[in-house]
Amino acid sequence: MPHHVGYCTNVHPGEGLAALDGVLAEVAAVKARVRPHGPLGTGLRLGQQAVAELQADPGRLEALADRLGELGLYAFTVNGFPYGDFAAPVVKAAVYRPSWLDEARLAYTLALAEVLAALPGPAERTISTVGGAYRGDGDDEGAHGRMVALLGRAAVGLAALADRTGVAVRLCLEPEPLTTLETTADVLAFWRRLAPLGAAGRDHLGLCYDCCHQAVLFEDAAEAVGALVAAEVPIGKVQVSSALHLGAPGDPAARAALLAFGEPRYFHQTAARTADGRILRADDLPDLARAGAAWHAAEAWRTHFHVPIWWDGAGPLGTTRADWQAAVRAVRAHGACDHFEIETYTWDVIPAAERARLEGGDLRACVAAEFAALDAVLAE
Repeated sequence: MPHHVGYCTNVHPGEGLAALDGVLAEVAAVKARVRPHGPLGTGLRLGQQAVAELQADPGRLEALADRLGELGLYAFTVNGFPYGDFAAPVVKAAVYRPSWLDEARLAYTLALAEVLAALPGPAERTISTVGGAYRGDGDDEGAHGRMVALLGRAAVGLAALADRTGVAVRLCLEPEPLTTLETTADVLAFWRRLAPLGAAGRDHLGLCYDCCHQAVLFEDAAEAVGALVAAEVPIGKVQVSSALHLGAPGDPAARAALLAFGEPRYFHQTAARTADGRILRADDLPDLARAGAAWHAAEAWRTHFHVPIWWDGAGPLGTTRADWQAAVRAVRAHGACDHFEIETYTWDVIPAAERARLEGGDLRACVAAEFAALDAVLAE
């Protein structure tokens, strides 16, 4: 099955078109290492500011399309999850807003699809988006109904875009702890709500399977992918990513090594699995500085912190590398998806001592090593 591979440009901070030129220069430098003799698929991250600027001046959109072509890049997917400044000093719950409870999310997403369709790329493309809403903003029957209604309007808009341009864009909901869609069971239940949307929903809505997010909750990747395929949930996009894994939470030094990854910008949702299979939950890693006995006695902890996919960890810290490998193998075995995006966006908030050890502290080399790790699994 042919496939597209890229990495998400959210690892490069910056908002608006002024920053985008520098971002594309970084992508071109990575391309020189990983695809020197052929085109490279690009996982663009375009927030609301950049999309508004591109829509306000068609000439700038044409210039962006030309620039991608000059650099040997093409756009097969876009990260439409973060709406605002993803590198702000504090992001936390703001990353989920506006959500699929808000008309602003619908307007931004449809505008983003128009931009994506105007760029060089394949006939079928994807946009990843927030998995519904931040649960604290509404998670009842009424909230779910409103999300379905807005997603239905998005699907109709994307169907019209496909008729007009010949570019079919699939909007892919991305499950994550703290959102409407956390587990595979949540996805299966929500997808039943989408069934009345008919052909537009089937053709233009799907799932973004983020390997880190599902690993945090200790889901079995092969089982999860199999359940999604069996339920005919389209997996439009796989974000290949690793979480942190702590195998000895009873050891104070091991806990300290994990807690060192706590920082103020992003949520680092953490789960623990107990000996009897229960899952304990914490909204953010720093909350566990005062974790109780049940947490200390757990078999393992996992934390939502995207670390390089080739990295196996250091000292007492491991990663969920085996989980993303299992997910990719399962997706390929089922022929379920051909869009793969490396998403290690937390580079500049990894503790400095750890970052210095990752490919010598050089981001370009680190991303190139991630391509090598993913290419090896895709080539099996």
